[in-house]
Amino acid sequence: MHFTGKQKPSRRSGGTIMAIKDILIHLDNTEVCKQRLKSAMRFSAGHDSHIIGVALAIKSTINSYLGSALPAGFGEEQQKAVHDAAQLTIEHFAQKAEKMGLSYETHIIERGASRIPETLAFYARHADITILGQPDPEGSGASFKTALIESVLFNSGRPIYLVPYVTRKAKPVKRAVVAWDGGARSARAVNDALPLLKDREETIVLVINPEERAHAHGRKPGADIAAHLRRHGIKVTVDRTFVSDISPDKVILNVLAENGADLLVMGAYGHSRLREMAMGGVTHTILKEMTAPVLMSH
Repeated sequence: MHFTGKQKPSRRSGGTIMAIKDILIHLDNTEVCKQRLKSAMRFSAGHDSHIIGVALAIKSTINSYLGSALPAGFGEEQQKAVHDAAQLTIEHFAQKAEKMGLSYETHIIERGASRIPETLAFYARHADITILGQPDPEGSGASFKTALIESVLFNSGRPIYLVPYVTRKAKPVKRAVVAWDGGARSARAVNDALPLLKDREETIVLVINPEERAHAHGRKPGADIAAHLRRHGIKVTVDRTFVSDISPDKVILNVLAENGADLLVMGAYGHSRLREMAMGGVTHTILKEMTAPVLMSH
């Protein structure tokens, strides 16, 4: 692992809502990474937070399988090219951070592909939030990027902020939707999202078919968490939706689109040990079809 960076003392001193003080971002040389980088630097500037850029230099295991069948020095040359690409990505990030006067540091993780997700989760464990990209199912490395998301989400104990691979025209922060089911994971996600929700003009607490989880709600589903958010100075409305012919994930996506929301907050369900069933149904669908950034907590 490689580290460089610059740190500066924080100028903020708390407040009614805990600020985001350190942000981890996964960096690569793709076009969609530019959107992740914009989000990370906007957060960093807005919260006076330290930003940690991490690039990956995946170690090849081809030498151990083919051995002498490869030309002399092939493995070294291949690994140097991978490291150089990661270094260029880091340098690009550092230049932007320097230009904006941000506190930052950089790391290059050099591991085999199977070890990188757990290493990234280690870094995420020591940051307030991790910014990752939604995998493009038709792009290269989609399954590996999904493994990164799963590892950070289920093993770090910290929230992730997912940026869609399909970019939309930039517009001011306006509206968030909270997918609220009254459970512990939803509560965790709301708490993790507080610094972001306070920037919104409106936060919609979406409660889908509340009678199905009556035990998790009060007399008026969504009212208790709305009151909690208002005490934090967040402008809230509650949307109780009753549907029988459409799945909850589709309802969430529809509400996001109808309201032009630029953030979805939700708890993540699933099990990190089972690859084919790693994420619950709603979580999996949102990950595949999201059109706005999503903050997820587990």
